[in-house]
Amino acid sequence: MNQYESTPSRMSRKKRRNHRNIYRSIIMGLLVIFIVFLMISSAYISIIINRLEDIDLSKIENIKQSSFIYDADDNLITSIYGIENRVNIPLSDIPQHVRNAFIAVEDIRFYKHHGFDVKRIFGSLLENIKQGRYAQGASTITQQVARNSFLSQKKTINRKIQEIYLAYKLERKYSKDQILQMYLNLIYFGKGAYGIEAASRLYFGKPAKDLTVAEGALLAGIPKNPQKYSPFIDLSKSLARKDLVIDLMVVNGYLSAEEGNNIKKEKLNLSPPSSRSYPYRFFMDIVLEEAAGILGINEEELFTKGYRIYTSLDKNLQEYSEELYAKDEMFPKSPPTGIPCESALVVLDASSGEIRTLIGGRDGTDENNTIRKGLNRATQVRRQPGSTIKPLLIYAPAIENHGYTPVTFILDQETRFGNYKPSNYDGKYRGWITLRYALSHSINIPAVQVLKEIGINNGISFAEKMGITFADEDRGHLAIALGGFYKGVTPIELARAYAVLADNGRYKEYTTIRRIENSYGITVYESKRKKTQVISEETAFIISDILQDTVKSGTATKLKELNIPLAAKTGTVQLPDIKEFSGINGLKDSWITAYNPQYVVTVWMGYDHVDKNQYLPPDALGGISPAEIAKKVFAFLYRDRKPPTFQKPLKVVEAKLDAKALWEERKVLLASPFTPSGYVITEYFTPGTVPSEQSEYWVIPQTPADFNVALNGIGLPVITFKPADTFAVYNIFRLEEGLDAPLHIYQIHTNTLNMVEWTDTLANRGKKYSYYVVPVHPEVLVEGQPLQGPPTPTLSVEVPLLSPEPDTRHSAGDNDNKIPGSQETDEPDNNLQHDETALYRLQQEQRKKKIKLELLD
Repeated sequence: MNQYESTPSRMSRKKRRNHRNIYRSIIMGLLVIFIVFLMISSAYISIIINRLEDIDLSKIENIKQSSFIYDADDNLITSIYGIENRVNIPLSDIPQHVRNAFIAVEDIRFYKHHGFDVKRIFGSLLENIKQGRYAQGASTITQQVARNSFLSQKKTINRKIQEIYLAYKLERKYSKDQILQMYLNLIYFGKGAYGIEAASRLYFGKPAKDLTVAEGALLAGIPKNPQKYSPFIDLSKSLARKDLVIDLMVVNGYLSAEEGNNIKKEKLNLSPPSSRSYPYRFFMDIVLEEAAGILGINEEELFTKGYRIYTSLDKNLQEYSEELYAKDEMFPKSPPTGIPCESALVVLDASSGEIRTLIGGRDGTDENNTIRKGLNRATQVRRQPGSTIKPLLIYAPAIENHGYTPVTFILDQETRFGNYKPSNYDGKYRGWITLRYALSHSINIPAVQVLKEIGINNGISFAEKMGITFADEDRGHLAIALGGFYKGVTPIELARAYAVLADNGRYKEYTTIRRIENSYGITVYESKRKKTQVISEETAFIISDILQDTVKSGTATKLKELNIPLAAKTGTVQLPDIKEFSGINGLKDSWITAYNPQYVVTVWMGYDHVDKNQYLPPDALGGISPAEIAKKVFAFLYRDRKPPTFQKPLKVVEAKLDAKALWEERKVLLASPFTPSGYVITEYFTPGTVPSEQSEYWVIPQTPADFNVALNGIGLPVITFKPADTFAVYNIFRLEEGLDAPLHIYQIHTNTLNMVEWTDTLANRGKKYSYYVVPVHPEVLVEGQPLQGPPTPTLSVEVPLLSPEPDTRHSAGDNDNKIPGSQETDEPDNNLQHDETALYRLQQEQRKKKIKLELLD
């Protein structure tokens, strides 16, 4: 360059240098700013990301999900859930066309990116700049999984950074299919439904595996805005978005244009919207409480861990029972108000203790009921049990431990027990009655008497083994014999106790749950409740046999109409004897428990609060209104199958007893081989209590003693003998010389064992006669003929032609035929002149008629 350049030229170069310096400075400044920005941004991002370091990504595998409850046949009853109704299912249960629908509308590059899509991010950024606000997101499916699992739903830069970071980490930890499965189980579809399975059941009433393309497309369109696109909120918008999803599926090659158009035309069968409710709520309350206790978790965990709870519920019986409880006519009404009473029902499986059906009140059986944890009268309300307590507290321990039998006699008479004076329900007293009759007909006085004899504490201890609970105030009071408890029993408690009788003396706790599985289908609990032999099977059988008489002829004869072998006990509680109820004839509680070897059915009826305006009418006895419910329940249970019978244990002795000795003499004697069937009763005994003596009434009559034939003072034959049995009839036979066959001439029936004497006033003079006596049991027939004993020897005598001198032992007025203690029969006047043969024949006909009548009697 020339040193002599002009000044303008030098100035131009200097200016250019200055410009370069300025640009350089600007660039350097911008670079510094950018570096600082990067440093600040990195630090900012680092701080934001560091907040996520403690997040355990594996927790995404344990998201909250609904639990399910199944009935006794493993049919789904309902789902239970907390805030989120969710059911996790594997990706294999989601059809490919449903997956394609979600990918088409939510993240078409899902299988190509690594958690976040840069192209979508910049596109979203430009759109937000245009809108001047955060108008459009660019979240991939993976980002949505991250956001829905770990982050809030608030739209901020911080959350977006965290979302991208977590998405990147998820992609490194899980496969694309695993992430897609998480996504489809996480997203919200409205109406409390989370995940594709819950949504499918909510909107279409079917599992996700059965969804069509159109149905899948509709569901895929909802998550963008459930409040806008749910078909339950705006069907037209929901269908329009469904069509958009189908168009996207066509654009992205998942469907052809023709397929898309055809699918758009398909009619969708949406399920009607349903409110969140629990069917059979009384039963469900017990299930949830029991399940939480078994698993050792709280209810929130039970609702959100995806458990499968398999219950003992007989769904058909439950629904039938709820139909019964919805009918006012099934329940007695309070006389003052006409308001039907409350009631509770329990149906137990007698062997397993599983609850098949349970109703805790008439206020929880309507289909619109959604209340949970209301008053459950089957499990929570204690009422006085009335006479239903008698078998458990009194008669079972009396038979088991105190030597009583069904034919032990107990005196039923007006009795005061210290300050306690009970009475029978009908005000009548029957004298001596058997234990069987006292229990089957629910007679009160014998029950109190037996409890006093065996001891109150002994009775209480025995009943406690069967699951009955007592308050301290109950001890020492005979009133508990008639159900006068301080607090009372619950229906489920009473049913459980009677299940001991039904199951041969074995006790087990009741349950509603058979097994529980976790969300992976692994069984975490299976019911294996142990049975405990708390009373002997012999006692259980005998009490059950007596209670079958309650159905046949006692206080529960309404059940007899079923023709099903059942045992039952009724109970009725009178209104309290206090001023408030003075002059009112009504009842406080009414019960029945009926059972067979398979089921126990307990029904209670009454009011939650009893006062002078609200009580049961006097005819609402346990054998009437509650028995009608029990009858219908058993009829339903055995509508298409044969009922079982009670089976006698090997050690129970079946004995044939003489009814005549039992009822006329209060003697427990075995029937003889000749006891008529009408006088034989079958009774059961425990070992060591079987009678050993046989009845001496129904036996072959013995030959009378001291038989003799002699002539009296006027020459007539006199027959004398000493009876051997008071029940026998003695037939006198006479054989006349020259005749081939003996003739039955007289019959004597005496009720003493004193010597008897009979004169044959029809004997002909100058004839030789032979006599013998045959003892007969007139009430025992053998091949249609009265049972005969061995005859006496035959003795002969010859009647003289002329009467000898009068015997000073007899006077003219003496009756020659007088037999001490005998029944007098037709006797001729010896002073009359008559044709002896004709008279004899007439008398014989009269005697035959009389004998025939006696035998008929």
